[in-house]
Amino acid sequence: MEKRFAITGATGLLGSNLVNKLISIGYEVNVLIKDENSKSILDSNVTKVYGDISDKQDIEYFIQKTDPTHFVHLAAQTQAYDSLKYPYPTFYNNIVGTLNILESLREYGKCKAIIVASSDKAYGELVGKKYLENHPLNGVYPYDASKSATDLVSSSYRNSYNLPIIVTRACNIYGIGDYNRKRLIPGIVYSHIKKSEFTIRNGGRDFREYIHVDDAVDAYIKLLDYAENDNSKGAFNISSGDAFSTLELFHLVQSEIGVPIKHTIIDKPSLEIVSQFMDAQLISSETGWSPNHDMKQSIGEIVQWYVKNI
Repeated sequence: MEKRFAITGATGLLGSNLVNKLISIGYEVNVLIKDENSKSILDSNVTKVYGDISDKQDIEYFIQKTDPTHFVHLAAQTQAYDSLKYPYPTFYNNIVGTLNILESLREYGKCKAIIVASSDKAYGELVGKKYLENHPLNGVYPYDASKSATDLVSSSYRNSYNLPIIVTRACNIYGIGDYNRKRLIPGIVYSHIKKSEFTIRNGGRDFREYIHVDDAVDAYIKLLDYAENDNSKGAFNISSGDAFSTLELFHLVQSEIGVPIKHTIIDKPSLEIVSQFMDAQLISSETGWSPNHDMKQSIGEIVQWYVKNI
C-alpha cells in the first residue's frame, strides 16, 4: 500500500526527527506548520502547509490537500510553566485542536493509522511504582489536565467511530534538533553560551525518565504499522527506564560542557508532578520495540550539537 503521512507539530524535536526518518525511508510526508519562521532541522523534501490546528478549516484543507493514509498529531502547547500563566490558550489549543483533527479525520474516513500524542503528564500524580496504561488519567495542572482531556477525546473517537487511533504517552524526549530554549538541555546550554543564570526549580528534585528522540521515532513508526492491523489497545507508554533528577541532569550537561554554569536553585514546591516513572512493557510485547540509547552515552554528542547550533 502506498503510504502518505500527514504530521502536525513537525518543527518540534520529535516531529522533525520523525519526519526526517520517514523521508529517509522513502515515504511522502506532508506537515502542517503554524509559524513559517519556526526554526527546525526539517528535511527540505517535506511538503509544508501553513495553518493552525485550532482552526478546523485549516485542518480540513490540510487533509484534503495531502490525502493522508497515516496521520500523526504532535502539535500542542507543551510548556508546563507557560500553561500556568496562560491556561485558556493551553486548554483551547490542546483540546479543541485535537477535536478538530479527529472530527476532520472522521469525516475524511480514509486514514489507516492515526497517532495522537498525549503525555505521561496526563496520568497526574503517580499511584504505585510505575504508570501503567490503565493508570487513572488525573491531570491537575493546566498542561496535565489538557493532556488528560486529549486522551479522553481520542479514546471516545476510537471507540465510538472505530477510528484506528493510538494515543502515545511518552516520557521526556531529548536529542538533537530541539530549538526550544525552555526545555532543559537546550536551556542549560543556552545559559552557558549567553553567560546568563539558569534557574533550577523545586530544588532540582523533580525526577523524570528521559528517552532519546531516535528511540521515540522508532516507537512511533512501529505503532503506525501496528495501528493498521490492531485497534484493540488504544494507548501505549513510551519510556526508557533512564531516569534523573533535574539537578543530576544539570550536572551531567555541565560536565560535558566542561566549565561551571551560573545557576540558582529555587527550593520551594513547584506546580508540577514531582516524580514520574513509566512501564513500557505493553509496547515492547505488542510491537517488539525497545530503546537502544541511554543518556550518559548520548549526552556528549547532543550537548556539542547545541553548543554549535542553538
